[in-house]
Amino acid sequence: MSSIANARQELLDLGFSEEQAEKIQSMRGPPNKTPSVKELCLIGLNHRTILRLLEERPEFLKVAAKELRDRVDTLRSLGLGEGSLQASLVRCPALLSVPRSRLLATAQFLKSRCQFTSQQVQKILKTSPETLTQDSSHLEDVFQYLYFRMGGKQEEIVSCQAFETPFDEIRARHQFLERLGTFQPPNKYRTCPPTNPKVKEVIQLSEKDFLSRIAHSSAEEFTTFRKILEREEREGESHLEDTEDELSSDEDDAKQDSDSGEDSEDEDYKENVHDDKPNDYRKKK
Repeated sequence: MSSIANARQELLDLGFSEEQAEKIQSMRGPPNKTPSVKELCLIGLNHRTILRLLEERPEFLKVAAKELRDRVDTLRSLGLGEGSLQASLVRCPALLSVPRSRLLATAQFLKSRCQFTSQQVQKILKTSPETLTQDSSHLEDVFQYLYFRMGGKQEEIVSCQAFETPFDEIRARHQFLERLGTFQPPNKYRTCPPTNPKVKEVIQLSEKDFLSRIAHSSAEEFTTFRKILEREEREGESHLEDTEDELSSDEDDAKQDSDSGEDSEDEDYKENVHDDKPNDYRKKK
């Protein structure tokens, strides 16, 4: 029996149907795809879910079985137990694409830079597993904006699944409410007026519900505001570039003046030296 036939039989022995085994074997990857598939079975995923996951992420077939096992063990160590682990992987298969070192680094980032407790990090992994696949710069931008600009507390940020929302969307909604006078900034103690909308209401609602229930504005008004915000950002970036160019030009001018001054001093020095020699010579005579 050929190696391909053996691999196909192993898939059948794992409980996959003829059709499912055929689909897996037809996917791009190593001839023997059984080791990776076995690891997915050991996680506790059913055959239909495994097939869907491999169709979405065929690169898993190229990941060594040990590497997959290490990533799953890391997710378990971060608090994803039986049931929640499977649910998180079904929701976000990309979790298995993240190397173990990055999973640990992101979890540590959430604890150290965002001051989330271990329990809050576990909740993030269960309700918003996509967080572990995102760049730390995005996580920091979102957290700092919600925490400092909107006065959000850690428990609020966790409950509203904020890290799934694009940063530009959060900023646009918040600043729209600010200019409407609906959202007041927090005071120096990071306390917001009770009349402010909740962070969850600003972020989690659909745009339609956000506009009708919170902003009390039309879609056209919000679209116009987005364009104004984009224009302001472009003008701000352009002004910053102009300022940097002016500073650079001033530095160059200052350097040229300095060099010119040094050259002038050198010439004066040479002239003095040239004049001194005859005087010294005459004195000696």
